[in-house]
Amino acid sequence: MDVILIENIEKLGKIGDVVKVKSGYARNYLLPQKKVLRANEENLKIFEEKKSLIESEEKKRKEKSIEIAKKIKDAEFTIIRNASENDQLYGSVTSKDIIKEIKNIKNIVFLNEQINLKNQIKNLGVHKIEISVYTDIKEKILINVAKTKETASLQLKEYKNPKKDKNIKSKINIKTLKKTKVDDVKKDLNTKDLVKEIEKKNIKQKSLSKKEKKIGKKNVKQASSTKEKKEKLRKNK
Repeated sequence: MDVILIENIEKLGKIGDVVKVKSGYARNYLLPQKKVLRANEENLKIFEEKKSLIESEEKKRKEKSIEIAKKIKDAEFTIIRNASENDQLYGSVTSKDIIKEIKNIKNIVFLNEQINLKNQIKNLGVHKIEISVYTDIKEKILINVAKTKETASLQLKEYKNPKKDKNIKSKINIKTLKKTKVDDVKKDLNTKDLVKEIEKKNIKQKSLSKKEKKIGKKNVKQASSTKEKKEKLRKNK
Protein backbone atom coordinates (compact mmCIF):
# COMPACT_ATOMS: atom_id res chain seq x y z
CA MET A 1 0.00 0.00 0.00
CA ASP A 2 1.26 3.49 -0.86
CA VAL A 3 0.99 6.05 1.94
CA ILE A 4 1.92 9.69 2.56
CA LEU A 5 3.94 10.23 5.75
CA ILE A 6 2.53 13.02 7.87
CA GLU A 7 5.29 12.68 10.46
CA ASN A 8 8.90 11.54 10.43
CA ILE A 9 9.04 7.78 10.90
CA GLU A 10 12.25 5.89 11.47
CA LYS A 11 13.23 3.54 8.64
CA LEU A 12 10.34 4.84 6.49
CA GLY A 13 11.03 8.47 5.74
CA LYS A 14 10.21 12.12 6.44
CA ILE A 15 7.04 14.18 6.29
CA GLY A 16 5.58 14.33 2.77
CA ASP A 17 7.36 11.19 1.51
CA VAL A 18 5.18 8.73 -0.40
CA VAL A 19 6.30 5.23 0.58
CA LYS A 20 5.16 1.68 0.03
CA VAL A 21 4.33 -0.38 3.16
CA LYS A 22 2.62 -3.66 3.90
CA SER A 23 -1.16 -3.36 3.94
CA GLY A 24 -1.46 -4.93 7.40
CA TYR A 25 1.14 -2.54 8.87
CA ALA A 26 -0.73 0.43 7.39
CA ARG A 27 -4.23 -0.68 8.45
CA ASN A 28 -3.31 -1.94 11.93
CA TYR A 29 -0.81 0.70 13.00
CA LEU A 30 0.06 3.62 10.71
CA LEU A 31 -3.47 4.71 9.76
CA PRO A 32 -5.06 4.28 13.25
CA GLN A 33 -2.14 6.21 14.82
CA LYS A 34 -2.65 8.98 12.20
CA LYS A 35 0.95 8.79 11.08
CA VAL A 36 0.12 8.46 7.38
CA LEU A 37 -2.56 9.16 4.74
CA ARG A 38 -3.51 6.85 1.91
CA ALA A 39 -1.64 7.96 -1.17
CA ASN A 40 -4.26 9.27 -3.60
CA GLU A 41 -4.90 12.57 -5.43
CA GLU A 42 -7.36 13.87 -2.85
CA ASN A 43 -5.06 13.19 0.11
CA LEU A 44 -2.06 14.63 -1.72
CA LYS A 45 -4.03 17.83 -2.25
CA ILE A 46 -5.07 17.91 1.44
CA PHE A 47 -1.46 17.32 2.50
CA GLU A 48 -0.18 20.20 0.34
CA GLU A 49 -2.83 22.50 1.83
CA LYS A 50 -1.93 21.53 5.39
CA LYS A 51 1.79 20.91 4.88
CA SER A 52 2.92 23.99 6.83
CA LEU A 53 0.62 23.08 9.73
CA ILE A 54 1.80 19.45 9.73
CA GLU A 55 5.46 20.55 9.68
CA SER A 56 4.79 22.98 12.53
CA GLU A 57 3.21 20.17 14.59
CA GLU A 58 6.16 17.91 13.82
CA LYS A 59 8.58 20.58 15.01
CA LYS A 60 6.70 20.80 18.33
CA ARG A 61 6.75 17.02 18.63
CA LYS A 62 10.52 16.96 18.15
CA GLU A 63 11.04 19.69 20.77
CA LYS A 64 8.89 17.72 23.21
CA SER A 65 10.87 14.56 22.41
CA ILE A 66 14.15 16.34 23.21
CA GLU A 67 12.78 17.24 26.66
CA ILE A 68 11.62 13.66 27.23
CA ALA A 69 15.05 12.35 26.18
CA LYS A 70 16.68 14.54 28.84
CA LYS A 71 14.35 13.17 31.51
CA ILE A 72 14.96 9.51 30.78
CA LYS A 73 18.64 9.63 29.84
CA ASP A 74 20.50 6.99 31.91
CA ALA A 75 17.42 6.57 34.10
CA GLU A 76 17.21 3.45 36.29
CA PHE A 77 14.05 1.41 36.76
CA THR A 78 13.58 -1.53 39.11
CA ILE A 79 11.21 -4.37 38.34
CA ILE A 80 10.65 -6.97 41.07
CA ARG A 81 10.13 -10.54 39.88
CA ASN A 82 10.24 -14.05 41.30
CA ALA A 83 13.01 -16.25 39.99
CA SER A 84 14.61 -19.66 40.42
CA GLU A 85 17.94 -20.34 42.15
CA ASN A 86 19.78 -20.01 38.83
CA ASP A 87 18.31 -16.47 38.38
CA GLN A 88 15.85 -17.50 35.67
CA LEU A 89 12.55 -15.61 35.90
CA TYR A 90 9.22 -17.29 36.37
CA GLY A 91 7.91 -15.62 33.22
CA SER A 92 9.58 -12.64 31.55
CA VAL A 93 9.83 -8.84 31.40
CA THR A 94 8.34 -7.42 28.19
CA SER A 95 8.18 -4.02 26.51
CA LYS A 96 4.77 -3.47 28.10
CA ASP A 97 6.25 -4.00 31.57
CA ILE A 98 8.97 -1.44 30.83
CA ILE A 99 6.44 1.08 29.46
CA LYS A 100 4.32 0.64 32.60
CA GLU A 101 7.31 1.20 34.91
CA ILE A 102 8.43 4.33 33.02
CA LYS A 103 4.92 5.73 33.22
CA ASN A 104 4.72 5.03 36.97
CA ILE A 105 8.08 6.63 37.76
CA LYS A 106 8.48 9.38 35.14
CA ASN A 107 4.87 9.87 34.00
CA ILE A 108 6.02 9.52 30.38
CA VAL A 109 4.13 7.36 27.90
CA PHE A 110 5.94 5.39 25.22
CA LEU A 111 4.60 3.12 22.51
CA ASN A 112 5.58 -0.54 22.33
CA GLU A 113 7.64 -0.04 19.16
CA GLN A 114 9.72 2.67 20.83
CA ILE A 115 11.21 0.14 23.25
CA ASN A 116 14.06 -1.55 21.40
CA LEU A 117 13.87 -4.87 23.19
CA LYS A 118 15.13 -7.60 20.86
CA ASN A 119 14.22 -10.42 23.24
CA GLN A 120 12.12 -10.56 26.37
CA ILE A 121 14.13 -10.36 29.60
CA LYS A 122 14.15 -13.80 31.22
CA ASN A 123 16.91 -13.47 33.82
CA LEU A 124 17.63 -11.39 36.91
CA GLY A 125 20.17 -8.63 36.49
CA VAL A 126 20.70 -5.14 35.13
CA HIS A 127 19.79 -4.75 31.46
CA LYS A 128 20.58 -1.75 29.24
CA ILE A 129 17.65 -0.93 26.97
CA GLU A 130 17.53 1.56 24.09
CA ILE A 131 14.47 3.75 23.58
CA SER A 132 13.63 5.53 20.33
CA VAL A 133 12.29 8.81 21.70
CA TYR A 134 12.11 10.35 18.22
CA THR A 135 13.24 9.44 14.70
CA ASP A 136 16.85 10.48 15.31
CA ILE A 137 16.82 10.68 19.12
CA LYS A 138 17.68 7.57 21.12
CA GLU A 139 18.46 7.17 24.80
CA LYS A 140 19.45 4.22 26.95
CA ILE A 141 17.95 3.29 30.31
CA LEU A 142 18.75 0.59 32.88
CA ILE A 143 16.15 -2.02 33.75
CA ASN A 144 17.10 -3.68 37.03
CA VAL A 145 15.23 -6.97 37.42
CA ALA A 146 15.58 -8.36 40.94
CA LYS A 147 13.84 -10.47 43.59
CA THR A 148 13.83 -7.68 46.19
CA LYS A 149 14.74 -3.99 46.47
CA GLU A 150 17.77 -4.94 48.56
CA THR A 151 19.15 -7.32 45.93
CA ALA A 152 18.33 -4.74 43.24
CA SER A 153 20.57 -2.24 45.03
CA LEU A 154 23.43 -4.77 45.20
CA GLN A 155 23.00 -5.72 41.54
CA LEU A 156 23.20 -2.08 40.48
CA LYS A 157 26.40 -1.51 42.50
CA GLU A 158 28.03 -4.56 40.95
CA TYR A 159 26.92 -3.44 37.48
CA LYS A 160 28.32 0.06 37.93
CA ASN A 161 31.61 -1.05 39.50
CA PRO A 162 32.72 -4.13 37.57
CA LYS A 163 36.35 -2.94 37.44
CA LYS A 164 36.85 -3.42 41.19
CA ASP A 165 35.90 -7.08 40.96
CA LYS A 166 38.07 -7.48 37.86
CA ASN A 167 41.03 -5.78 39.59
CA ILE A 168 40.68 -8.03 42.63
CA LYS A 169 40.50 -11.11 40.39
CA SER A 170 43.49 -9.95 38.34
CA LYS A 171 45.52 -9.28 41.54
CA ILE A 172 44.66 -12.76 42.81
CA ASN A 173 45.66 -14.25 39.45
CA ILE A 174 48.96 -12.32 39.45
CA LYS A 175 49.74 -13.46 43.01
CA THR A 176 48.89 -17.04 42.08
CA LEU A 177 51.06 -16.79 38.98
CA LYS A 178 53.98 -15.35 40.97
CA LYS A 179 53.62 -18.04 43.62
CA THR A 180 53.54 -20.70 40.93
CA LYS A 181 56.68 -19.28 39.35
CA VAL A 182 58.45 -19.16 42.73
CA ASP A 183 57.40 -22.74 43.44
CA ASP A 184 58.65 -23.77 40.00
CA VAL A 185 61.98 -22.02 40.66
CA LYS A 186 62.22 -23.74 44.05
CA LYS A 187 61.48 -27.05 42.38
CA ASP A 188 64.18 -26.35 39.80
CA LEU A 189 66.64 -25.43 42.56
CA ASN A 190 65.74 -28.54 44.54
CA THR A 191 66.20 -30.65 41.44
CA LYS A 192 69.56 -29.03 40.71
CA ASP A 193 70.68 -29.47 44.32
CA LEU A 194 69.64 -33.10 44.21
CA VAL A 195 71.59 -33.67 41.00
CA LYS A 196 74.65 -32.00 42.55
CA GLU A 197 74.38 -34.21 45.64
CA ILE A 198 74.12 -37.31 43.48
CA GLU A 199 77.13 -36.19 41.45
CA LYS A 200 79.11 -35.56 44.66
CA LYS A 201 78.20 -39.00 45.97
CA ASN A 202 79.23 -40.58 42.68
CA ILE A 203 82.58 -38.73 42.78
CA LYS A 204 83.15 -39.86 46.39
CA GLN A 205 82.24 -43.41 45.52
CA LYS A 206 84.63 -43.36 42.56
CA SER A 207 87.46 -41.95 44.66
CA LEU A 208 86.76 -44.52 47.37
CA SER A 209 86.76 -47.35 44.88
CA LYS A 210 90.12 -46.12 43.49
CA LYS A 211 91.58 -46.03 47.00
CA GLU A 212 90.20 -49.46 47.69
CA LYS A 213 91.81 -50.76 44.51
CA LYS A 214 95.17 -49.22 45.44
CA ILE A 215 94.94 -50.67 48.95
CA GLY A 216 93.97 -54.01 47.48
CA LYS A 217 96.97 -54.00 45.13
CA LYS A 218 99.28 -52.99 47.97
CA ASN A 219 97.98 -55.78 50.16
CA VAL A 220 98.41 -58.24 47.34
CA LYS A 221 102.03 -57.13 46.86
CA GLN A 222 102.72 -57.31 50.58
CA ALA A 223 101.20 -60.79 50.77
CA SER A 224 103.22 -62.03 47.80
CA SER A 225 106.48 -60.62 49.22
CA THR A 226 105.78 -62.26 52.59
CA LYS A 227 105.16 -65.56 50.85
CA GLU A 228 108.42 -65.29 48.92
CA LYS A 229 110.37 -64.60 52.11
CA LYS A 230 108.84 -67.68 53.79
CA GLU A 231 109.81 -69.80 50.75
CA LYS A 232 113.43 -68.60 50.90
CA LEU A 233 113.71 -69.35 54.61
CA ARG A 234 112.28 -72.82 54.09
CA LYS A 235 114.84 -73.54 51.31
CA ASN A 236 117.80 -72.30 53.34
CA LYS A 237 116.94 -74.72 56.13
